[in-house]
Order: sequence, then structure tokens, then C-alpha cells
Amino acid sequence: MGANAFAHDGTQWVEVQIQGARTNGAPVDISDIKAAQDQLVALGFEFARCGHIPAEGIFRLEVESDDDVRLLDDNGFDVISRSTDDGQRAGLVETAYFDPGEILTILNQTANNHPDIAQVITIGTTVEGRPIRGLEISDNPGVPEDEPAIQFNAQHHAREVATSHIVVDLIQHLTDNYGIDSEVTDWVNNYKTICIPMVNPDGVQYVFTSDDFWRKNRKNNPGCSGSGVGIDLNRNYPYLWGPGCGSSSSCTSSTYRGPTAGSEPETQAMMALQDEYHFVMATSYHSYGRFVDYPYACSDGSPAERMPEHGVIHEMMVGMASAISSVDSVNYTAYTPVPFGGVNGDDTSWYYAHKGVYAFIVEAGTSFAPSFSEVTNILARNRAGWEYLYDRLGKARLDLRVVDHVTGMPLVAQVEMLQQDATNILFDTGEFDRFSEPTFGRSRWMTEANHTYTMRISKSGYSTRTIAVPVANAPVDVPVLLLPNGVTLGDDKQDGDVDLADYAKFQECFEVTPIPTDCRIMDMDGDEAVNLSDVGEWTALLAGP
Repeated sequence: MGANAFAHDGTQWVEVQIQGARTNGAPVDISDIKAAQDQLVALGFEFARCGHIPAEGIFRLEVESDDDVRLLDDNGFDVISRSTDDGQRAGLVETAYFDPGEILTILNQTANNHPDIAQVITIGTTVEGRPIRGLEISDNPGVPEDEPAIQFNAQHHAREVATSHIVVDLIQHLTDNYGIDSEVTDWVNNYKTICIPMVNPDGVQYVFTSDDFWRKNRKNNPGCSGSGVGIDLNRNYPYLWGPGCGSSSSCTSSTYRGPTAGSEPETQAMMALQDEYHFVMATSYHSYGRFVDYPYACSDGSPAERMPEHGVIHEMMVGMASAISSVDSVNYTAYTPVPFGGVNGDDTSWYYAHKGVYAFIVEAGTSFAPSFSEVTNILARNRAGWEYLYDRLGKARLDLRVVDHVTGMPLVAQVEMLQQDATNILFDTGEFDRFSEPTFGRSRWMTEANHTYTMRISKSGYSTRTIAVPVANAPVDVPVLLLPNGVTLGDDKQDGDVDLADYAKFQECFEVTPIPTDCRIMDMDGDEAVNLSDVGEWTALLAGP
């Protein structure tokens, strides 16, 4: 770009706004945002994914000279602020922001003050040996329960210091209002909430001691030093990890994705956390930009590259953005992907593609480290956002419970969504097969309201079942009983013949609740009861062909 150098050794950044943006107070239309982006790219400017405020037509750009600034002004962009990243800037983060030690203190104090509903968890250890801790909030913390789990995390990126405050605000709101606010009490009683307010404590510590612009973890990369230290944790997850979309192979880049997919202990800890709790939803807080982003972060936004369940996740994200925007005059918007370019190796795309979790990124605020006086408003807005998610979790949802028909024991089985109403749903953009979890046999799916979903459940050694389930605007709990191959229902002795010798067992089991294990063989229709609905099918077998 321009030839005249600035009189400093660092990088200069400018925030520019489309001239005339928001003259009517409404958010800038996405078509205008994309047109402005195309214009800026044509002028020679490059784009990072975040740091923009799309609803207000504001872009954050790197510039090299005053010529670049004049070029922007001449082409319809107002320069509204300038900042310099000189690196190695210690002591510039306001002390009111949480450092790693303060987060640990808050978690411990919360668990001590609310031992019946809060328990500190350690999910892993960082590169430099710090524990990665969080909080489980539940009416039975530490006890596996057959209920949905929801996760909130922050500070994958160290410099995004306001984001941990959002998660701490959630923690304090739930624990302080349990037993007082009926809605909060229901959330704690009916769901498990897992909060990881600081995924990257090594990086955060470095922000406070050495460089307030630091983003990555603190991994020592062979052959690199200075800015070559560290890996961008939110480019390190396995889904679409590699070249091609918003991450770098250079260790000096702030978006260095690491040597291999999932290489970092912090990333591995978050992935293992999913395998322990089997979350239905997960929200990852970042800054900045005032928008909500949902998978797939590396797509071009076309129908062919959208996530298979685009309808329901789009509905939820528009709802979340609307809830945040309703607090005051500040607008949040929902995108997939964001209009400034995609990324790969992010947590939310991995959560959905590999684990079937409905996952979202919230880009909060208007800078990486806003004046702490702004945090109160950031918390209030985002509180409305996560409250919306709890409310939505209690609405249209399909909960399958897959068990062995004969023993009633939970099964790990493949669960497929084939159709919404008469429309096929194709999982063809790199998604892994989904399976019911082992402890309760659960497979949970968020759905759109007032639709019928066709599901196929299969496991080697068992008969496959295909069922159609109508979902209104409330959770639907469906037991799915898989019959082992070679087993005949209604035949108590399994002698290959349903006859009068089995009648005594049918009578013994009739309308006994809960159904005893030795009666499950008489449950003809798989509703986990022996009752009038089973009589017709059983007597038909008795009569024979």
C-alpha cells in the first residue's frame, strides 16, 4: 500500500465507517457490508475475521501510511479512530479485569458459598502448567444426571479480557438467584451448566505482565521466538483444520493454527469436556464486533455449504441476537459466516460437525479491552442473550433415549435425522456420525417447532428402527427400544413359539409400573409398559400365521 511510513515501529490500525451508515438508525444491510468489503479488498486492504462492528458499518483495518488513510477517505470511508500495536506493552490492561488468579478465587468462593449447586471442576492443564478450571452448576453437581447440559466459555484469545466477565456474570446470576428466582431455579434443577471463564490462562497472564495485545497460548514453537511463541487455540480444533480459510501455517502469525489438529492441551481439555458432558448447546465468547456467528465459520454461506440443520440454528441465533439487542439501542446481528471472511479450526464448527452440539460464537463489545466502565452494559446485553438460550432449551427439542428392549440398559447407537417433514436432511459437509451417549442412551436434538422428524436408530446386533416424531414447541421425550437380533417379543421362554405357556407371564406383567426387567419381553410396542396397547399384537402372535 502507501509508501509513507508512520513514525513508529509498530502497526497502526484504523476504524473506518461507511459514509452515511445508519442514517435511519437501522443496522447496516449485509449487502452493503459485503459491497464495502469488496471495495476495501479492491483498494488493497486485508481483513481479519473480528474487530469489526458490522451493524454500524465499521471496519478495523491495518494501515501503513497517511496515504492509506487518504485513500480510505477518498473512497467513501470515514476514519473514526486510530490505534497502534507496538507489542510488549505491559500494564495497559485495567486492573479491574480478571487475571487467572482472580478467576480461580471466584470459582472457589462460589463453590464454597453454594456447595449444594456449584462444584469446581479441573478440565486440564495448560502448556505452562496452570490448571484450566470451571464450574458445574446443577442441583446435583458432580452426579451424572439424565438432563441436558449447556456450556459457556471465554478467553480462548487472551486479549479479549471482557469476555470472562460475561461468564462470571452468568455464574453469579445462577448461584445467587437459585431458590429466589423461579426461572433460574428451574434452569439449575433441569439442566447442567458448565462454565469455563478462561480457556487460555497462560495467555491471559502474559497479557497482564508483558503484552496487552497477546492472543495465543504460550507454546514454545521450535525455531520461533517473540511473536512466534504460541498457537491460536481457536484455530486448533480438528474440523477443517489446515490451510485455506482464516488460519496460518506461520508460527509468527497471531492466527497460527499449530503443527497438528488438536495439538494443544487447552484444546484437548475442551474436547474432552464435551465427551464427558455431551452438551446440547455451547457458547464461546469473543471480542469484538457485536454479532453472533454460528457454524460453519469457513463456509461461503451458500446452501451447499451450510450446516444441515441450518433452519433451527439460524432461528436460535437470530433469537439470541434479538434478545441482546432488546436491552438498549445497541444492535447485535447474526451471521453464518461473518461477512469479513471465514475461519477454520474453530471450536463451534468442531462442536457441531463432530459432536452434534448447537454451538455459537458471540463477539461482544467494540474493542479487545474496552474501558472497564463499559463492562456493565456488555454484561447486561449478554445476560439477555444467554437467558434466551436457557428459555429456548426448554422449547422445541427432541430427546431420544436408546435402550436394549429386553434389558432396559442404555445403548450407544447411531442416531440419524433423515427428514424434516417430507424434506430430506443431508449430513454431507464433513459431519461425523452421531451416537447416543453411554450413560443414559440419550441423543438430544434441537428442532424447529411444529415439524415432524424422521429418525433412524441402528446398532450392530440389533434390529434398526425408523420412527417419525412430531415436535410442537416443547421437548419431546421418546424411548427407543432396540430389539436384539434373534429375540422374539412375547415369547417369555424364547423357545421360538408364542403360546399359552407365555400367557401367564403376560398376565403377571400387565399394567405393572414401572415395568420390571423380566417383563420387558412382553412390551410389544416399545412404550416401556405392558398394557392394552400390547394385547392385539401379542394375541396375533399367539394365534400364529
